[in-house]
Amino acid sequence: MKSLRFTLSGPLACFRQPDVNAKVYFTYNNIHKVALLGLLGAVIGLSGYRNADLYGQGEKLYPEFYEVLSPLLVSVVPNVKNGYFSKKIQYFNNSVGYASKEEGGNLQVREQWLENPNWTVFLAQHKLDASIWDKLCDYMLRGQCVYIPYLGRNDFPAQISDVCLVELSVSKSLRIDSLFLYSGDLNTLDGGDPSQYLFVETAPTSLVPKHNFYEFGRYIFTNCTLPEDELPPYLYSDGVRQYSFY
Repeated sequence: MKSLRFTLSGPLACFRQPDVNAKVYFTYNNIHKVALLGLLGAVIGLSGYRNADLYGQGEKLYPEFYEVLSPLLVSVVPNVKNGYFSKKIQYFNNSVGYASKEEGGNLQVREQWLENPNWTVFLAQHKLDASIWDKLCDYMLRGQCVYIPYLGRNDFPAQISDVCLVELSVSKSLRIDSLFLYSGDLNTLDGGDPSQYLFVETAPTSLVPKHNFYEFGRYIFTNCTLPEDELPPYLYSDGVRQYSFY
């Protein structure tokens, strides 16, 4: 299987969690699939979340980037020890005036940011339209984009490097070297000693039609092995490591 591989990084990132919106905004540890599709949509010029009425458009089930790119399969490898990026809470003022109804028009924001995130990302065409896949590969390989891709906030431009096409083969190893979605019993994971690690995070996997709320799944990153009958689908290897696509 042909796969488009690249390194995605930046000094800072913030993929805001929607379940806490008071006092402090928190970020997910890794770029999730919906955010990654949005970033790729920016590369080839697809529109994002916006009020359809303002643009004289009928109501749509999904933003354009998601409607077009959701058939794509992705695999993400966090390039950091044990899959955990360092984070810090930043404190700043938003004084544009229309940001809130705070007294004086000044909104005081506390927000958690990822520091120096770095991922290796694999893309697989799967059921994506061939013309869109070719366009995406062409833009990525030539280092072009229509809109500036960013890491969760437009203050944090994304750095995309080492873009290339690679050949992957179907694999069924019990250890997975990328993030993967797993809803089974964590106690069934085995091995990894003496430096066993297990990173678990519930994060968005898809969007609900029309209202575009997130749907969530449990992302795992570990050096443990899985029971053979609980391996996720779409496992591929480059001959050295095995990656889960979702």
